[in-house]
Amino acid sequence: MPPRWSAGAISGLCFVLFTAASCTPAHAQSGTLLWSQKVAGPLWAPIEYHEGQLFVGSDDSTFRAFDVERREVTWRFETGGIIRSGADISGALVLFASDDGFLYALDVESGMEAWRFDLGGPDLDRVLPAPDPPYEYDYLHSSPVVHEGVAYIGSASGVLHAIDHETGQERWRFGTGGQIRSTPVLDAGRVYFGSWDGYVYAVDVADGSLLWRFNTGGVVQGALAVGAEKVFVGSRSAAVFALDARTGEQEWRYVHEDGSWVESSPVIVDGIVYVGSSDARSLFALDSESGQLIWRFETGGWSWSTPRFADGMVYIGSLSAYPYYFQGIDLRAGFFAVDALSGRGVWEFSPGTVEGYVTGGVFSPPVLSDGVVYVGGVDGRLSAFME
Repeated sequence: MPPRWSAGAISGLCFVLFTAASCTPAHAQSGTLLWSQKVAGPLWAPIEYHEGQLFVGSDDSTFRAFDVERREVTWRFETGGIIRSGADISGALVLFASDDGFLYALDVESGMEAWRFDLGGPDLDRVLPAPDPPYEYDYLHSSPVVHEGVAYIGSASGVLHAIDHETGQERWRFGTGGQIRSTPVLDAGRVYFGSWDGYVYAVDVADGSLLWRFNTGGVVQGALAVGAEKVFVGSRSAAVFALDARTGEQEWRYVHEDGSWVESSPVIVDGIVYVGSSDARSLFALDSESGQLIWRFETGGWSWSTPRFADGMVYIGSLSAYPYYFQGIDLRAGFFAVDALSGRGVWEFSPGTVEGYVTGGVFSPPVLSDGVVYVGGVDGRLSAFME
């Protein structure tokens, strides 16, 4: 039976089971919990790993650098809003955005501010997940992506910004008809991203000029995946789309007949598209050429995040909420390791509960380094598992 760890049983586990300073057992099996530590407020933002440290923002408005060997915060930087943006570390700077409306660039070693850029739109009120309408769940933030000295990021004001990485000066901007929560993806001289206006956009990386756009028929919340000369995207139109990367023309569409939103950001590996779901409460594997279903793994909760692929395994979290608007179904909070070829669950982890409508789980995509899987939960804990 694969490991099934629960947050209630982990206090002092490293010290009981393992004696190494790094808390790494000599013969640990995949999924073994190495350590788990409360470090912050709710962790929704993606985690970044860099040279032995985890960098992550939190709903307590603070961005932290956390040393995984010493298991302590190295430095912290306070902002004026919750942080749901991931970070990009390039050169000596770590970049992330906050709901106070700014993109920040900090010295990666000290946490000192190098510059900040006004993204606009800080007065936009988020509609966080709740049991009552309007069901316009707005829980993401676009994350910066640095490429060849330029940082690209979307904003709540509906603008994609291209910003000089060293100076923080804007190079160009491209406007859409809705907030941009999608993290940009760069490939072959193009920037691909989605917007709440329902469109997927491809713009020229040099000047931000429009190359094509495609209407998905619903809010595009997550990031896109690019591969096999296609762009893959999920939409609140309850569908996953494959578009020609050059022209934007639709090649196929996979529709959830139950009307489940596709909030998850897909990934493509070896001809297979892995993508989570909302009310379908599952992780899906689709053929990248045809869109045909290969397998489906039931997580039991909202699997809104980006799946992570590594060494033949797909990792994804799920969220629970109460009350759920479908009677007779209880959403499940968890984190899952799934065999990429068969769709078989290998091991899983049950995070602790939290107060509020969202009652627990994992949204932040995990990061992997040196055989360790690092996971952030909405309970504010960082946990480490053997890969």
